[in-house]
Amino acid sequence: MNTPPTSQEHPIPNDPFAPLRQRFLARCADQLGELQAVREALPGSDDTLVRLAHSLAGAAGTFGFAEISVRASELETLLIEQADGGSVRAALDALIAEIERTLA
Repeated sequence: MNTPPTSQEHPIPNDPFAPLRQRFLARCADQLGELQAVREALPGSDDTLVRLAHSLAGAAGTFGFAEISVRASELETLLIEQADGGSVRAALDALIAEIERTLA
């Protein structure tokens, strides 16, 4: 009878992306401050916000933070479509809340 190897027999190697994920999270903490500052400046600062949202959407998805990626993509889309300020603020608040949850 074949039994699967246990983790003690074949330990899982260290995640090679762990240091990159940690760097992403550190950068996320910095960008959280930028997002909060932009929120205070709304309306306006759309170029900065589009750049931040785009960057977060791609990097978060790459490093396995799907919820941040989804929220950032939603915000980016609203900004590109020039949605009303209430929708943009709600999407920005959702992104900030998701980053805060992830960093907690």
